[in-house]
Amino acid sequence: MKNASDISRRSRPIHGPTDERMVPESADLLTFWEHVYRYAFASRFVKGKRVLDIACGEGYGAAALQLAGAINVTGVDISEEVCMHARDKYGIDVRQGAAHKIPLADDSVDIVVSFETIEHVPLPEHFLDECVRVLGQGGKLIISTPNKNIYGQRVQNPYHCSEMTEEEFTAALRSRFRDCRFYTQRPTSAVWCSLRTLASDGTSWMSVPGFCRLHRFLQNSLVPEATNPPTREQRESVLDLIASVGRSPRRLFNPFVMRPRRNWNPENPMYFVAIASR
Repeated sequence: MKNASDISRRSRPIHGPTDERMVPESADLLTFWEHVYRYAFASRFVKGKRVLDIACGEGYGAAALQLAGAINVTGVDISEEVCMHARDKYGIDVRQGAAHKIPLADDSVDIVVSFETIEHVPLPEHFLDECVRVLGQGGKLIISTPNKNIYGQRVQNPYHCSEMTEEEFTAALRSRFRDCRFYTQRPTSAVWCSLRTLASDGTSWMSVPGFCRLHRFLQNSLVPEATNPPTREQRESVLDLIASVGRSPRRLFNPFVMRPRRNWNPENPMYFVAIASR
């Protein structure tokens, strides 16, 4: 595994359609920061663990998990071209394979990281069964997926075939895992009395004169990534960025940070994230 500073900034980019893979050099603002913060979140749980990054794509996430202290990280992606790119650029173990038939042995990993995968799988229950199979006893699945009730109303994504409501997502996980903790990312609205309204892109406060300007000022001042695309330097040092953003003291105002799902503080998030323990 190469050090972050050793990874060549001149590595060849992935050519052709990326099929929704996050490519740090070219991803749009939302896609870039959503994925950076997801991997920063997952990095908290991988030290000393055997990790699988399923649908690892370009490879930056698996490489970041390796740098976060995992014993070893295996990436799996359906595209052999993408696997070759990840091996060449990051020096990591990446294997060609499908989510519904993971090319690893039973009980072979401690952590499965699955970001924006399950909605692409025609039979999501088979994918979750595969995650259970490869996880050792006590292992954890760290998984994210779009909120069908919000995302599905805003985006008609041709690559998604299994978007889920919150009820469907939680039921699928709880039927297979003994303990599940749920989080939200990118709230589209929050209860009016919560400071999370300052991280939301839609809230009843927007009708109050002056609130839009306050909202924009606070985000520009405290969480510039909420409104500004990543700089060239940030794109080129994405591994260092993943390692650093989790330490931000301004987490409450940041729409990309994972927040625990609270029944008493309802949010309508764009994405659900879960940690499910076997």
